[in-house]
Amino acid sequence: MSRSILLVCLALFLSLSAASDAAAQRKGFIIGFGAGAGVTTGDVSTRIAASTDFKIGAMVGKSVQLYYTSKQNFQSSGGSLIVSGLAGLGVTYEMASGFNINGTAGFADWTILESGTDAGFGLGLGFGYEIADLWVLNLGGTLSLIGDATVINIAATISILSH
Repeated sequence: MSRSILLVCLALFLSLSAASDAAAQRKGFIIGFGAGAGVTTGDVSTRIAASTDFKIGAMVGKSVQLYYTSKQNFQSSGGSLIVSGLAGLGVTYEMASGFNINGTAGFADWTILESGTDAGFGLGLGFGYEIADLWVLNLGGTLSLIGDATVINIAATISILSH
């Protein structure tokens, strides 16, 4: 099932052909919010998740964004809510075609609301496409090292991003 969701999101992402020039007009301060679906894979299990993406920062060049970001996946296991994600420094390079590539490095977390939080370090990589003025379709993943565990989050989100 999780593969099907990712394949549908990837097909939608690749099928978009009309490029928007809004990215070329973006200047100064930026803020963005996104939501979508994802998958979280730990050392033992894989779960479908609701995904969020937040960023706040600035354009530091004609095609480069530098920002704080928080990417979180929310899933349920045995009646407990589990939140896993990555928060830290992000950078995005926007291409004239409307596509972008982004990366993140920062602090990773694995939180079981009833039990507490474990923290570590994580890296993220993703791709995006500006489907309309202000709207960006993102597909990305994070790799987190939390204690002895390795956690992988994959998410497809639709974000609204300021100019």
